[in-house]
Amino acid sequence: MFSFDATPAMFVALLVLFGWCTIWSAYELTRPQSRRQRIANTLHLAMSAVMLLMVAGPTWSMLTSILPTPALAVLFGLATTWFGWLAIDVRADGRALLHFLGHAAMFAAMAWHLAAMAAMTAGMTAGDGGGSGHGHSGHGHTDQMGAGGGMGDWMTVQSGPGGVLWWFALMGLPLMAYLLVASLRALWQAARPAAVAPTDPDCAQDDHAAHHPAYSCHEVRPPGSVKYRLAALSDFAMTGGMFAMSTGLLAPLLPFLGG
Repeated sequence: MFSFDATPAMFVALLVLFGWCTIWSAYELTRPQSRRQRIANTLHLAMSAVMLLMVAGPTWSMLTSILPTPALAVLFGLATTWFGWLAIDVRADGRALLHFLGHAAMFAAMAWHLAAMAAMTAGMTAGDGGGSGHGHSGHGHTDQMGAGGGMGDWMTVQSGPGGVLWWFALMGLPLMAYLLVASLRALWQAARPAAVAPTDPDCAQDDHAAHHPAYSCHEVRPPGSVKYRLAALSDFAMTGGMFAMSTGLLAPLLPFLGG
């Protein structure tokens, strides 16, 4: 987790990013939509809310006391499967296929992050002789408590080649690459001049979605419009925020990210 005292800039930035995602996702649910779109937008809202609650320790502890981290990982794994199925269902349309594959990759990154957190908590609890297991943040940072004992030893061993954390880092590389590329693309979509926006292939997708709601998660948003830019900012907030929050999980492969 993060705290204002330890990392004030990151703490505030993540709260703003995921707070905006949550607000926009809630707004999306108020728009006219098909049942399939409503399910997709509900899943987006759920992910936004979970990421928002994950920023601070107290809110995350509150959530995981109701839904443990492994259960959350399974739920987002199922959501990944849902979007993967949507991608297969619309595979005849290339743009729609990429649209849903992108969502599947984003939810897969969420499931990966949660699974890594669950593995670290379980491993360090066992390494600490069955202690509380709350000495790790889940984002590549450890508290001072137990740093020289069982938990620190477990982290060191499992971060080496072939260890649990090493494998999680390896699996996360393509997902993190996707989050980085997607966040930069979303920022470009939000900031580019409206004059060039109609040339975006997404415009064709939105036009298609006007007559085929199953081909998109959202209502028609003409490229360059206010809604289009706000949606792009929400996409940037989610993918960029997830990337920033997950970098520590790559530390076994890229030690400079351990911070």
